Amino acid sequence: MIFLTITDFLLKISDDIRNQITGSDDAVLDDAEIHAMAVIQDALYQKYDLDAEFAKTGDNRHKNLLRWMLNLALYFLYERIPDNQVPERVVKNYDDTVIEIKNIEIGKRNTSLAKLTREDNGRKETNVRWGSNKKRTLTPFD
Repeated sequence: MIFLTITDFLLKISDDIRNQITGSDDAVLDDAEIHAMAVIQDALYQKYDLDAEFAKTGDNRHKNLLRWMLNLALYFLYERIPDNQVPERVVKNYDDTVIEIKNIEIGKRNTSLAKLTREDNGRKETNVRWGSNKKRTLTPFD
């Protein structure tokens, strides 16, 4: 396990069901976690320091990132069984998580994930752009 722990999975799935799906092979959990990380990294790597976030352990982990990882990893885990046996909540949690991540990616939603920074003349700057061009005014045609 990289970021998630077996205990984290117990928040969303029982040991019995997890063992049935994985065949008691925890390497399957690792694979699901890697796929979940890829979804998040592909969406947020340009603005957020995901390496630093994924390096955190225990209670220091970002709570929303932990929830996203669990929801995505469970969805990928459940791909191992027939569709009609996947609980609706697993699919709903996956869909909601993907929408939430996409909204953060396009700037419609905020997050407190650590932002990427760079040094420029001794000042720290983020890759996040604030502001916009001056608002244009419309003039009627004569």
